[in-house]
Amino acid sequence: MTNEIWITLLALGGVSFAIRLGGFLLAQHLPQDGPWARGMEALPGCLVASLVAMMMIKGGPVEWGAGVVVFLVALKTRNLPVSMIAGMLCVAGLRGLVMLN
Repeated sequence: MTNEIWITLLALGGVSFAIRLGGFLLAQHLPQDGPWARGMEALPGCLVASLVAMMMIKGGPVEWGAGVVVFLVALKTRNLPVSMIAGMLCVAGLRGLVMLN
């Protein structure tokens, strides 16, 4: 490999480390209670809901079916990773069924 590749790899590693370190240092200064803390705790669910909503708006019956499944699993389990996995499996399964027809 040339020096240019090694320099690029080292630079990318350094930037990746700096981003992670910056996030860690910033997280120490975030409030631990109050409205800001509650908002930060709700953020992952809000982001997933917005991604699912955009997928459903742009999608067809497969995406709408998966969206319904995600909604029902989320209501039942209150577990974000389980809901996401159920939605991905549903999309894969329904797309597989559509391909068979």
